[in-house]
Amino acid sequence: MIGTLYNQYGQLNIKVLLVCPYDLDHHGGVQNQVKLLKNGLVNKGINTKILGPSSYDYDIGNSVKIPFNGSQNPINFFPSKKIINEAISWADVIHVHEPFMPFFFWRLHTKKKIIVTHHANIGNFIKACLKILYLFTRNKKLYSTAVSSEALNNATSLNKGIVIIPNMIEINKNIRYEDNGNFLFIGRDEKRKNLKLFVQLANFYESKFKFIAVTNKKTDNKSVIYHISPSEIDKKSIISNVGIYIAPNNKSESFGITILEAINHGNVAICSNIQAFKTLLNDSGIFFAKDNFEDLKKTINNLNEENLNEIWSKQYNYISQNYSMDKVLQKWIYVYKNI
Repeated sequence: MIGTLYNQYGQLNIKVLLVCPYDLDHHGGVQNQVKLLKNGLVNKGINTKILGPSSYDYDIGNSVKIPFNGSQNPINFFPSKKIINEAISWADVIHVHEPFMPFFFWRLHTKKKIIVTHHANIGNFIKACLKILYLFTRNKKLYSTAVSSEALNNATSLNKGIVIIPNMIEINKNIRYEDNGNFLFIGRDEKRKNLKLFVQLANFYESKFKFIAVTNKKTDNKSVIYHISPSEIDKKSIISNVGIYIAPNNKSESFGITILEAINHGNVAICSNIQAFKTLLNDSGIFFAKDNFEDLKKTINNLNEENLNEIWSKQYNYISQNYSMDKVLQKWIYVYKNI
């Protein structure tokens, strides 16, 4: 156990180092979760710093984008050994996010206990290759976690029992559903995000509804209003009370944080029936067959103003009960205390 667990103010008396493989100046689900986790822990009086590219605490250097699992990921191939050692020396608990991605994970030479969190749902071929790299981790004391049952598959070869601790959001307590008759998409223009199905829907309903896409690049399609890589503040304004959020993703998803964000900003979520999304929303979800335009249209046509408000309330209550910042932080603090 680490020294005296609590200080004179009753706050947890440990220093937590969050290790992020991805450049913190770039938008991304893992980066956002790491920042949110740090802010939440600091607000509870827990000394917390981040090690990673573009970190304000321990910056390991510039990143380059590499293709991995259907995305372009900004990581650092040659992190500063001096910075890594300095960060490790400072920390009591080391919490590594996406351990198979950061090349510097295998440079964390320490006898301190390490928590690892798996975020991604990766393919079998990549998983087999990464298991070879697991040999580098055998001398480490690992406590393995995953954000979902889909991400859990990546963690099965690690040392200790695996715990699912989901991603979290700050619940918006001053929001309600307003049927503005518009449709929303949030995500990068990547094959697995399936923006083309949203565009197809926009072309079909063009004269009836407004279609808004928050993404990383614009296409020539004039049926969609594009917002390209807005700031987090602008994004919140753009996605608030649009109406219906469409999550047309067709593969390689492990969680679905944008679904939670959309519901949390007053939108009903209609999602493809991939397993990650079914697990995320459970009985509160509205699903259509993935890549099936006709089934998506049928699902939309079966909705009306009265049941939209009822559906949103059910979804909002579900995410509040399962993914709120306070509830997830309690789980992490328990882990930090007891590993």
